[in-house]
Amino acid sequence: MNKSAQTLPFYYLFIPAFQNVQSVTAAVSTRTGGVSCPPYQTLNLAYHVGDAPDAVTENRRRFCDALGVNLDSLVIAQQIHGDTIAVVDGSQAGRGAHSHEDAIPDTDGMITTSRSVALGVLTADCVPVMIFDPIAGAVGVAHAGWRGALSRIAAKAVLRMRDAFGTKPADCMIALGPFIGSCCYEVGEDVIAQFRHEFGPEPCVGENRLDLRRAVEIQLIDAGIEKHNISFVETGHTTSCTACNLDLLYSHRAENGCTGRMMSVIKLI
Repeated sequence: MNKSAQTLPFYYLFIPAFQNVQSVTAAVSTRTGGVSCPPYQTLNLAYHVGDAPDAVTENRRRFCDALGVNLDSLVIAQQIHGDTIAVVDGSQAGRGAHSHEDAIPDTDGMITTSRSVALGVLTADCVPVMIFDPIAGAVGVAHAGWRGALSRIAAKAVLRMRDAFGTKPADCMIALGPFIGSCCYEVGEDVIAQFRHEFGPEPCVGENRLDLRRAVEIQLIDAGIEKHNISFVETGHTTSCTACNLDLLYSHRAENGCTGRMMSVIKLI
C-alpha cells in the first residue's frame, strides 16, 4: 500500500491506482531529497550516468527506506531500449541494487511472483510501466522509450506474465509513471511514420510530435488490458511531462542528456 506523496514529498510520487491495495507497494521517485550534486541534483538513482557512486547508494537507501523496501531486495536491469523481458525470482534479489555492472544485462522489462524482490525501472523521459496482477499475485515493470514502445514492450511484459504465471490481462492494473509529453517530444519524420504504421494516427501529434503515453495505452489495450485499469502517476502539476517539470522530475531531453534518473518500483508484500 502506498503512502501519499504529501507525507514524504521529497522521495516519491503518489500512485492512485494502488492506494488501497494491501498486497503491493509501488512508487516513482522524484528528483528531490537526495545528496547528488549538479547536474544530478539531488535524488539521482542511476549509477550509469556519471554521478558519484556513493551519492547514488545513499539516494537509493533513502528512497527504499521511505517505501519500507529493503535495498538488498531491489532488482535493476541494464536497459538498452530493447524488448527483452526477464522472469525474476528470489535468487536474483539485489541484482543491480548496488552497482550498474551487476544489473541484469540487456533487459528492459522484468516480471515476478516473488515477494523477496522489488522490481525497479530507471527513466528520465521514457514511460515507466508498472503492472500488477492481483489474482495471480504477480508484478512487472517495463521501460518504454520510443523504441520500446514501438516494439510493444509494455504489451510483451503483460503477455509474458500470462505465459509464465497464468496472468489474465483483464485482471491487471497498470500505472504509468511520468514521461515526456507530446508538448515537448519532437521526433523525426521516420519515427512518426513507424508509429503511424504500428498504432495508427493517435500517437502522432502533428507532423513531428509523439505521444508515447497513447502508444503504450494502445498496445496494452490490444493485449487485453481494460482501459479503466490504466492509470497515471500524479505529480500535483497541471501536466506530468518530465520536460515541463524540471523542479520535480528529470528529463534527458530538456537537460541535454546530462541529468539523473528517477526510479519506478513495484513489490509484492
